[in-house]
Amino acid sequence: MPSPPPIRWDPPDPRELPDIRAELLDYYDCDPAKLAMAEALRAGRSTITPRVPGMAASPESVGAAVLVESERHRLAGAELFYATADMTALALAAAQTPPVEPVSLSRPPTEAGLMVFAEPIGGYVEDIGAALAGTFAARPGVDAKVTTPIVAVSWSQWSPDAVLLDGGTIEWTWRSGGVRRTLPRHYPGIWVTFYSPRGLFSGLPTDTAIGTLHDGTAMTAGMVDNHREAHGPTLGWDNENVLAENLRFQPAQPDTTDTWAHVVYTAWQLMASDGRTRWTETEEIPRARAGAKRDARQGITGPGAVKVVRVHTAHQPPRQAVDADAAASTGRREPSWSCRWPVRPHRRDHCMNPGKHSSGDCRHEDRLIPGYVKGPDDKPLRTGRTVHLWDHQPAPDESPA
Repeated sequence: MPSPPPIRWDPPDPRELPDIRAELLDYYDCDPAKLAMAEALRAGRSTITPRVPGMAASPESVGAAVLVESERHRLAGAELFYATADMTALALAAAQTPPVEPVSLSRPPTEAGLMVFAEPIGGYVEDIGAALAGTFAARPGVDAKVTTPIVAVSWSQWSPDAVLLDGGTIEWTWRSGGVRRTLPRHYPGIWVTFYSPRGLFSGLPTDTAIGTLHDGTAMTAGMVDNHREAHGPTLGWDNENVLAENLRFQPAQPDTTDTWAHVVYTAWQLMASDGRTRWTETEEIPRARAGAKRDARQGITGPGAVKVVRVHTAHQPPRQAVDADAAASTGRREPSWSCRWPVRPHRRDHCMNPGKHSSGDCRHEDRLIPGYVKGPDDKPLRTGRTVHLWDHQPAPDESPA
């Protein structure tokens, strides 16, 4: 029988973001969060990893406690943002070339934030049989590959001392290009955490065997999804990264934290635009009074209002182009933007201090130039200076007119 279509990411209503944040904080207070993080560290999934030499517990357990508490601290003070589908597609289109300006600590719209995207900003395919190999859950002959979408990001200023543990100093390592190196104590940068959705484990038939339970029976895709639906938060931790201040962005390998960071940083650039180059518009949805009281009891210091970020009306694509791109989207990978912006947004390196340019004392920032569809919607697309129109198949010796 043919396999069912993959389960799509169904984004929440923007008004649900405060409750999603509260749900994550509750989850990070529980042991399952630390156990899941320890397993991720043991499998080498995290780009940045904390360790505390000399502590009796396993390095993975200690590292998990640090990461979980760090993320809880960050989310409690975060501002909440929701990027619409068009805003997500715009950031993806502009991020096809990496940001030109070096990483700036002032670039994020707020010092700490949580942003949920209405479409995935990326994803990756994982071979479940290979991932479980060498663990108690391994099962011979498993052929199951799943695509995990990345749909949210949290961030803050890099603060390695945000969590203090008795009995040792936290050391941090950063994996880049397959090599791990220790981060210095004073390392200014932006700490980002990427999230994937709960309940989208596979899209495989629910009875597909993907591993082995403790009693030796088959663990199926449906069991895992049902467990996550019952016990996990709406969003689940996927990976982390640190963007070092003044780092120059480089072309990135697909399906990596570097690629997703390009999209997030580009979204921040779009949100910061103003005046005639204004790319976005923002609607603020206030937190209900009852929800605000709950937030206070939970120790949340960040605003409860949600900022919904949309593409500015001056740059919104035609409705039929949006529908065409949506129809081509799987809902588990970054969406197509080929119809929305056939001439994609592009970057211009802009000098902020022209008088000091010759001496090299100037500062540069990106300027994002609008992408567009040239001409009326029902006319042929023109992307260059010359249009070659073939109203019939040319003869071999005939030049196109």
